[in-house]
Amino acid sequence: MKIKCTPEDFQVFEQLRIRLKRAGPFSIYRLQKRFWNTLDVIRELEQRHGLRRIGRAGLKDRYSVSTQYISIPGRGPGSIREKNYSLEFAGMADEPVSRELLLGNNFDITIRALTADETSAIEQALPSVIRFGFPNYYDEQRLGSARHGQGFIARRLIDGHFNGALKLYLATPSPADDPKTRRTKSLISENWGHWVECMKLVRPEARPVIQYLIRKPRDFKGAVGLIPRNLLELFVGAYQAWVWNETMSATLRSLGVPTRTVEYSHGSLAFWNQLSPEHEAFLSQLIIPAVGPGAEFQGERVARIAAEVLSRDGLTLEALKMKVRVHGVFFKAYQRRARIVPEHVKMTKPVPDDIYPGRSKLTLSLFLPAGSYATILLKRLSLL
Repeated sequence: MKIKCTPEDFQVFEQLRIRLKRAGPFSIYRLQKRFWNTLDVIRELEQRHGLRRIGRAGLKDRYSVSTQYISIPGRGPGSIREKNYSLEFAGMADEPVSRELLLGNNFDITIRALTADETSAIEQALPSVIRFGFPNYYDEQRLGSARHGQGFIARRLIDGHFNGALKLYLATPSPADDPKTRRTKSLISENWGHWVECMKLVRPEARPVIQYLIRKPRDFKGAVGLIPRNLLELFVGAYQAWVWNETMSATLRSLGVPTRTVEYSHGSLAFWNQLSPEHEAFLSQLIIPAVGPGAEFQGERVARIAAEVLSRDGLTLEALKMKVRVHGVFFKAYQRRARIVPEHVKMTKPVPDDIYPGRSKLTLSLFLPAGSYATILLKRLSLL
């Protein structure tokens, strides 16, 4: 079973709650991209086309064809077309695009290289997923450097290990990097501390960090403060995601829900096949917060489990504070549904795969609410 063999195999269409008008204070654009992640496209639009204060809702993977929305204040250009992305004016609105406006995403996913057993497993599992849903885990792409076994940048920042955080940010190669990026990061690691040489190798957004270290080579804390705010937010979110996943799996075990597990980069994820009426009622109402000081839990069970997960990592809720101050970046607790039920699910019949001879492919279409991962649903379907 393979996914994302081509960008067109994983198509995402963002759905917003927004009213488009002929006049208003914000221009709304439809962004279509492939081989770009959302933050890199936004950076390109700022640097190459001079767009400012760009609003966005979701983050979309580079290994997909995705359609999403962004906004800028005032009236902007009619359209922009560059290699592997385009921007089309959609209309004006009274508010900018933001995460609060994101309803969810429609997906068209081609699953390839299927054996007869895998095809049968998906066909048998899908009715159960439609009926009982699946746990709302975060997937690999949310875990940042930790998904490659390198640890969490935010965890180092909690400890005040700024040098270690910078190494993860600037110099840790990962299996997901292309060969050029892996070599670049290896060279940075080899030359760690030789900031002038590193300057030639890092991505543009990291150059202010290196420039600072050239002037103040031992002030790692000050250099961390120059990492772009949106990336620091992602680092915090990655650690929160891991704690949430661990808490969700442990909660299912504590409830006695029969599960099977799928290994992923930072542990294992437990999935149910079916739910008893009691378990279904409980999980349908269960909200598990992303951890932070002052996080509010629905009951003692989940609060205790989350505390145990943090304790294994040497932390408490109140200790979730980074030893560097960046405006707006902190462990903000927020609520996340434990169970997700996909909507508008359709699946084609398997046909011969044009890329993998002797195997089959099929296409799965569905809608998921904001914050849920189609790749988690695919992990559930992959259980034989």
